[in-house]
Amino acid sequence: MMRARGRESKFFKSIILISTMVLLGACGKQNLPSDYSSVFQSQIIIGDLDWKEITGLSSSNQIRINGKAVGDVDLPVMGSRCTGFLISEDVFMTNHHCIPSSRYASGVTVKFKHEKGVSTANQAKYNCSTFIGNNRELDFALLKCAGKPGRKFGFVKLDSDAKSKNTSIYIVQQNCDYYTSSDCDWTKKYSEGNITKVAAEYSHNADTLGGSSGSPVFSKSNHEVVAIHHAGAGNNGRGRGYENFAVPMSKIVPYILTHFPQVDLGGSSDDGSDDGDDDQSAQDYEPNNSLSSSAYVGLPFEANLKVGSSSDNDYFKFKTTSAGKIKVKVTFSHSEGDLDLKLINGSRKTIAKSESTSSQESIEYDAPKGTFYVKVFGYKGAKAKYKIQISVNGQAVGNEPNDSVATATSVSLPTELDKKIDTAGDLDYYEFKLTHGKTVDVSLSFDHSVGDLDLFLINESEDVLDKSTSVKSFEKMTKYLPKGTYYVVVKGYKSAKGSYKVKLK
Repeated sequence: MMRARGRESKFFKSIILISTMVLLGACGKQNLPSDYSSVFQSQIIIGDLDWKEITGLSSSNQIRINGKAVGDVDLPVMGSRCTGFLISEDVFMTNHHCIPSSRYASGVTVKFKHEKGVSTANQAKYNCSTFIGNNRELDFALLKCAGKPGRKFGFVKLDSDAKSKNTSIYIVQQNCDYYTSSDCDWTKKYSEGNITKVAAEYSHNADTLGGSSGSPVFSKSNHEVVAIHHAGAGNNGRGRGYENFAVPMSKIVPYILTHFPQVDLGGSSDDGSDDGDDDQSAQDYEPNNSLSSSAYVGLPFEANLKVGSSSDNDYFKFKTTSAGKIKVKVTFSHSEGDLDLKLINGSRKTIAKSESTSSQESIEYDAPKGTFYVKVFGYKGAKAKYKIQISVNGQAVGNEPNDSVATATSVSLPTELDKKIDTAGDLDYYEFKLTHGKTVDVSLSFDHSVGDLDLFLINESEDVLDKSTSVKSFEKMTKYLPKGTYYVVVKGYKSAKGSYKVKLK
């Protein structure tokens, strides 16, 4: 992302394109609603058809990963279909001309696995019929989906920086060449191209057809959504033409932030609901039922977890970088189950324990630099939810040296760390492992007046997967990641220094 972000003050008015376009249905069928038929626009294939099935990509390919958040939109009121994509756990974006008003949201469903080889029964259909709002000039609409599908399929990140001509892009869409084969199946596909012109909106040459309306336009360099596809020009009657169009996110994102503040771009919805347990993150630490499989955590550490069965033991491993007082506290409801606590040293010897009959167990122990383990377990097979807190007084700032992938501090998700970039050129690396694909949130808070810090996410090959480099006192990244090992890197901009809090979940 660019550090200085130039944003246009005037919103695009898509209606000016109408006179240059051949007007056909932008959605999958041509029985258009009377209140919006005047602004439907054709979408076309340019040159040879070169879109491909997304299932032809490996599961670790970033295009396929991003494609998980794209869905096939069924529009029963309109009697048509479109494409759209998740921008948070439960907020879905498509075109305004697909959802011209709230009444067109009635009965809307989205299939996130309408892909080649996937049976109809397994296409993951969600109810997305709650209307949030839309904008005709920017041709976008927002719907809320029940069941928070973004927790399963992830959601995209929106790039609000303006893009230039020749930017390489790809589009993920639900379509097929029905001009050639009228009974084809509009499975999930991707097409590649470039931004060919930058004006009030972007022109591009990635292949689309009616039904692709609402498809996300991704940058090939950072895999973020730079625009929403919505129109085309030059249809020769066989779906072939010379130009496609997309509305830039540099115009849509500011509008959403201003007019729909309840929408958390790249995060959870702010509706006060909670569809899961407080201890939902427990799965990220399992299996941690023995010393050898302990969950490696950074300090200070805090989490809401549970002992879930009579045979369940939870082990946590951490390292101290200097001598200090280890403090461990576990709080729970004794009426639910009696939990106990042990502190174990690097030689695997119990050095302290807490086994009371209250709803809290705690340990304080003066310890040297070294490796330690905490064990949480039920007395005589008891089970209960609990909150665990581990800290070390006198712990040296940071987990130095952690200036590279090789020396990275290992942490488990979720974790929260208070650390510091204390010298010019210092880098702090934090390693975490995923045993299954999931959406990861990383945030960094600090005092920008002291020093400007930036945030990066990289893989084992040290490829940058995401970054946040604003000029504020807060950086945030949200990204769906497949199973694997990853690193969060905190870096001072131009040798800046300062204390910070980093959160991973």
